[in-house]
Amino acid sequence: MEYINIRQASQKWGISERRIRILCSEGRVDGVTRSGWAWNIPATAPKPSDGRTLRHLRNFDLRIGGIDFRELEEMQSRLSTAKLDEGFRRSCWQNNLHKFLYLALADEGYGKDDIDSALSGVIPEGMGVRRFLLVINAHNILVEFLRGSRNTGGEKTFFSEERLYETYRQLFRGIDDYIEPSYRNVSIPHAGAWSGDNRSYSVSVQMKTLFIQYEREWAFLNPVVRAAFMFGELLRIQPYEAHTYLFAFLVLAGNLLDAGYPLPILAPDRIDELKADLALTLKRGNYNKVLRIFEEALVLEFSVFLQGEGENEKK
Repeated sequence: MEYINIRQASQKWGISERRIRILCSEGRVDGVTRSGWAWNIPATAPKPSDGRTLRHLRNFDLRIGGIDFRELEEMQSRLSTAKLDEGFRRSCWQNNLHKFLYLALADEGYGKDDIDSALSGVIPEGMGVRRFLLVINAHNILVEFLRGSRNTGGEKTFFSEERLYETYRQLFRGIDDYIEPSYRNVSIPHAGAWSGDNRSYSVSVQMKTLFIQYEREWAFLNPVVRAAFMFGELLRIQPYEAHTYLFAFLVLAGNLLDAGYPLPILAPDRIDELKADLALTLKRGNYNKVLRIFEEALVLEFSVFLQGEGENEKK
């Protein structure tokens, strides 16, 4: 691949070298790498949009209502400060991968037995290779997130736009290895009808706005809130053509695991409740009920884990 330097990029894009260095350091130049003090920019990299021009645009005025995360944060703090056996933690959370996968694939028409068969290496009758590989790829993405989880105790870590792109591309591994995911070429309203604002913006603009909020305004929020906001916005914007529900749940898992949280496992009745609450959330921007469902599920998972860790230490 051919690369250009900062000075050449400045001449090509018509912006200052200082601004390009900032864009490179923020990870907003596609494919950029660093060698010592020098930035290596792919010659084919497009000029990044200037996020400063998007500050007037906000996706939803997202709200969480009167929800208290103190119990959840206390549990997370105990988990991150205890002398835990890393193998036990990963083993405990590994057990939840299949359960979470059932939830993530709920809208794809898979039954529990079909998913279990696929994960055992058997293609169920009538499933087909493409749908079989989708299960395998989704599972592998979750395993990769789990292995890469940092257990940071809420330290700010970001699910970058590049990582989002790579996650979606991984869904098609073995299905269409040549696919290059691109955002849908449509414009959609940037706010709900309740706001009285009928302006529409392209999906690509709304996704760039989403990441500006995610990396700046939402960076100081509780990690569960930040993960839920991105989850909901992906469902609302639907950046790619297919598998929106599955993709949003995978990104939710990545955000939570990256921040040291377990996967939220929901009972069937809670899944139906979540879907109903999501429909209202995407219209009104109020995440209170959705967050309560996630918070209760995470508290339960932490409780099971901490209890199991206590028994593990006694042995």
